[in-house]
Amino acid sequence: MCGRYVSPEDWDIEHFWQISAHNSGRWIRSFNVAPTTIVPMVKLDDLGKPEVVPARWGLVPFWWNQTEPPNFSFNARSEEAANKPMWRQSLRTHRCLMPAQGWFEWSNHQQVRGRSGRKVNQPYYHHGIDDGVLAIAGLWSTWFGPAGQKVVSCAMLTKEATPSVAFVHHRMPVILHPEQFDLWLSPSTKTEQVQGAIALSRRDFAVHPVTTDVGNSRNDYPELLEPVKVYPT
Repeated sequence: MCGRYVSPEDWDIEHFWQISAHNSGRWIRSFNVAPTTIVPMVKLDDLGKPEVVPARWGLVPFWWNQTEPPNFSFNARSEEAANKPMWRQSLRTHRCLMPAQGWFEWSNHQQVRGRSGRKVNQPYYHHGIDDGVLAIAGLWSTWFGPAGQKVVSCAMLTKEATPSVAFVHHRMPVILHPEQFDLWLSPSTKTEQVQGAIALSRRDFAVHPVTTDVGNSRNDYPELLEPVKVYPT
């Protein structure tokens, strides 16, 4: 399960997707994005052009009838999304891309001492070999709350981890190649094409251990990405 990631600078997002500032807005880079926060999301506008919009990381389906958003709706298992009510409509017609620089996972097989002295799982930072911008395959929805408030939200799709990172965690985000973007964003793309894009998603990643300080979402600074030596307990 991917519960933290790193968002890129706004100009890196604009350059990567060739989006003008008019269709983008201003974004403050975060080195420790946590669920329920507002994140940049790439989708198609009414004219079929890519735009960057703010979205809550944690999908609220359009049919949700409770006063509070659902819990733990920030990840969607790609193998199950087509059949789960929470995800299936968004997978059919409301697909997005979530810009990222990398993501964090915690190893269940490696414990270390955190800053407080307590035993915690060792976190690892995952990123592209070239350390460039990543495009996480996502789903999005628009929900109107009981007071009429409009909430645009998103979730990232996950899959079985590729061999290069599976030693840390058995799941990872679905990350697409640039040549897959148009197909993924188009609401007319057929189900079998969507599944094909997931199957052919990127596999080229690097990984290294980082400070346990990333476990606290209030910590948000570049040093969280620096490699550290691991001293298992």
